[in-house]
Amino acid sequence: MSWIDVERWAGENLPKLHATLLPPSSAQDIAAAESAIGHRFPADLAAWWREFGGIGEKTLLWDLIPGCWQPQGLAQALEDRAMVMEVRNDLFDSSPEAALREPAGTPNTELWLPAWLPVATDLGGGHLFVDLRGGPRHGCVIEWNKVEGADGVPVYADVTAMLDHASRALRGHTEHRVVVRDGYFDWQ
Repeated sequence: MSWIDVERWAGENLPKLHATLLPPSSAQDIAAAESAIGHRFPADLAAWWREFGGIGEKTLLWDLIPGCWQPQGLAQALEDRAMVMEVRNDLFDSSPEAALREPAGTPNTELWLPAWLPVATDLGGGHLFVDLRGGPRHGCVIEWNKVEGADGVPVYADVTAMLDHASRALRGHTEHRVVVRDGYFDWQ
């Protein structure tokens, strides 16, 4: 999986970041989360979280995923999911039942659906999330904007594609360029 490449790159180039990486989730943690949410995680998502526990630094954006996205471990994903679902769904007087019957990848601009699980944050209310609804796009990664909701098409086919893109970008093999200075980095 490409996460190992991302973590290795961070260890070589960003020791401050690498030192804040949290321990990965256990198989029991993942099973408990699946039970609580009521959806099984795609295999690539579960495998990633068995390697990556999150970033412990809370004051800086370590946007290892191009587009200003900081990857999230399982614990932070569950916290953010609960918070966004509560705040956003309090704004709208509608039930998620009809939207939950739609196939994965179908936009929803109002509610945060219970079948959505964050995998990255911009630390400003935006997220990349995995759509756990059924259908051919099950497990796709979609962008959530705190104003417009999830109004676009999937950004990545799955978590593997997201991590592969991050790995290639950090190594200079995409249109994104990373510049490391004084222990920090920026995308250009």
